[in-house]
Amino acid sequence: MDNSTWTLLTAPKMGAIAIIQITGDVTTCLQQLTGRTSWTNSALQLVQIPDIDEVIAVKISDDLAHIMPHGSIHILNKIATTLETLGIQKVNAPRFPEAENAVERAMLHALSIAKSPLAVELLLQQPALLRNASPTDADLARSAVLNHLIHPPKVVLLGEPNTGKSTLMNALTKQDTSIVHELPGATRDAVGARINCGGLVIDMYDLPGVRESQDHIEQKAIQLSKTLIAESVLTVLIADAEHDWLQVSTPHITVATKSDIKTRADCNIQVSAHTGIGMEELTLALRDEIVPQKFLTHDGPWFFSGYSPTEE
Repeated sequence: MDNSTWTLLTAPKMGAIAIIQITGDVTTCLQQLTGRTSWTNSALQLVQIPDIDEVIAVKISDDLAHIMPHGSIHILNKIATTLETLGIQKVNAPRFPEAENAVERAMLHALSIAKSPLAVELLLQQPALLRNASPTDADLARSAVLNHLIHPPKVVLLGEPNTGKSTLMNALTKQDTSIVHELPGATRDAVGARINCGGLVIDMYDLPGVRESQDHIEQKAIQLSKTLIAESVLTVLIADAEHDWLQVSTPHITVATKSDIKTRADCNIQVSAHTGIGMEELTLALRDEIVPQKFLTHDGPWFFSGYSPTEE
């Protein structure tokens, strides 16, 4: 259907209810989807999409509508196929009819995709702060850092084999994310997990221990780790009292593991994944190292990802 589009407003995963936004010739779209011919703006309708699901649908305006099916992945896939068959194109640019201007539209879109809880209050403040604002170099530098609140930054754990990286990763994610084994080199591939560090969500990777090896698979994993290190904003160097720190030239902090067995002083933080000592301190240190507190409390505008001053 020419110029008609649809966007999934809810997360693309299992849920109780999903929300699908349709723009364009929505009367025709709704009629073809449900068979219902009469639609009144702003009136909720309980209708059937034949052979798929019973949904709540509302025509918000002549060019905007929402349908709300059950949040089953199977149902969403069938609706997506039906929309494609009708020629309704999928896009990732939702409409925000409640926005009064372009700045608010950009803010609401950023709010809808931001992963970190710390982003919410800051983003809500921006329409007022960005009004008639022109970015300085300092604003742009600060904004680039604050954008980590929208798009989770990559952080890597790096250390010699058998220093407790995987155990630490499991403690941070509170699940068995990494392989834990006494055999050095047990982690043979990069393992990633999304972690909330005091309101900042990061993508953390447990990288294979760096060592000389004839194992082809392990060497490929180590090569992959070099790519992740280059893409990361922070390297967390791991060592226990029996191992040395690896040398890196990228931004990093040093974390001494197994502090319940033996401590060491030449580190930023000492932790024990088994007892929990230092774990909260570590998560807050990660947050403050990536997004300093002074940026979170700064009263200047945030030229956030997806917003341009020309949109005002």
